[in-house]
Amino acid sequence: MAHQSFRDNRFHKKHNSDLLMRIQVYSSALKLVRSMLHLPHLKEGNMTAPPIENAIALHRDWKRTKFFLNHEALQQVIKVEQTQVSRSLSGTIVEVTNEENSAIRVEIPDIVSVSSCADLTLPPGAGLCIDTTHGPIFLIADSWESLNGWLDAIRLVYTIYARGKTDVLASIITS
Repeated sequence: MAHQSFRDNRFHKKHNSDLLMRIQVYSSALKLVRSMLHLPHLKEGNMTAPPIENAIALHRDWKRTKFFLNHEALQQVIKVEQTQVSRSLSGTIVEVTNEENSAIRVEIPDIVSVSSCADLTLPPGAGLCIDTTHGPIFLIADSWESLNGWLDAIRLVYTIYARGKTDVLASIITS
């Protein structure tokens, strides 16, 4: 019986040691991945987008703007810069500087599929089609390599969402 207890104790020590090693490896991997992310976003970069009110705008009306992807959405950020709006009668200057307004926002749960696309109605370049429950959204990535990065990141976030693990991704991104 004492011999059995000795084996059990050795097993638990080895099991705990293996578990501790796995936790250390996981922690190291997490630190490495976190160092490569554009926190608090999973991915950020520029893409060319149509005006928000006109998805079928002429090519010349599409603008290159900043986008970011987090655990909730893919979002466009438009910076509005104005140094002086008006001067009141009392001489006070009213200013608005670097105010951010978002335009295109694709919620992760609304995504049906993402794919690369090429169409004569789109400006030339690496086309990204995001099919959503509200209809398709078309964007143009800066390069084909950049497009692949956006596709991989969006698919990763959607897969995590579909498996019900969004809270895990959120804690990695925001902590």
